[in-house]
Amino acid sequence: MPISAVIHLVPLEDVTLRPTMGHHAHAAFLSLLRMGDPAKAEEVHAASRQKPFTVSPLIGKGERRGNLLRIRAGTECWLRYTFLDDELFAYFGSAFLTQSLPSIRLGEARFQLSRMVASSGVDTDWSGTHTYENLFESAQPDTRIRMEFRSPTAFRELTPQGKKTRNQANIDLIRCYQSWVNKWNAFAPMQIDKGRMLDFITHQAGLTEVKSESKMLDFGKHKEIGFVGSCTYQFLSDRQTESGEEVEMLRLANLLANFAFYCGTGYKTTMGMGQTRKT
Repeated sequence: MPISAVIHLVPLEDVTLRPTMGHHAHAAFLSLLRMGDPAKAEEVHAASRQKPFTVSPLIGKGERRGNLLRIRAGTECWLRYTFLDDELFAYFGSAFLTQSLPSIRLGEARFQLSRMVASSGVDTDWSGTHTYENLFESAQPDTRIRMEFRSPTAFRELTPQGKKTRNQANIDLIRCYQSWVNKWNAFAPMQIDKGRMLDFITHQAGLTEVKSESKMLDFGKHKEIGFVGSCTYQFLSDRQTESGEEVEMLRLANLLANFAFYCGTGYKTTMGMGQTRKT
């Protein structure tokens, strides 16, 4: 069951942080998971392929001071964690049951957790839950889709020499759908034919509007570039003549766009990048 949980937290004292906190939020996630089940935390950390969670950057009001962000004590902030496996969420949530208001570190700063929200429409439109079956059955054959990329999003590609990798930091529908279908097939109980889906997107989908900009993320030891913004794309479809197969492919394309809310898009989604939703 895909789950999006928003964690509310406040700093215990005035803190000064780098604006890019995804790697620290990742460490905080593992710390909370370790409180619930140390063995599960180690298993998730060691997994080398598709990870069953995503992490948002720290979100909260602060004062920019050069390349740093100052947040005053008591200012409510939040982190968003998504889970592609409800068993993992159960382990994570047990940290809130075994400890009274646990605290976590983000870098050198300590934050007190106040509450966790995983219900739709409560305080934020970034929390919610679905079953894989419900996502599959409720998908509509919409021919127009708009996506929002809230945190910097990028795809990895080889350089022309093929010896190193670099970030592709522009909206690419094929790479988006490749990212989403890979996550879906890794965790959902029903599979989607990846080849057919990417072929459908290649020949039937086209961008009609793009509003994006590049943004650099400083992770301390390295930097990453990605894009933030939104895009709208249209499918070439004639409702008078489309076949049952075309309708089904449209439904699956919308299903994966809906699923992006939980799985994120592209590279380093467990470090704060690629936070995505259909709007």
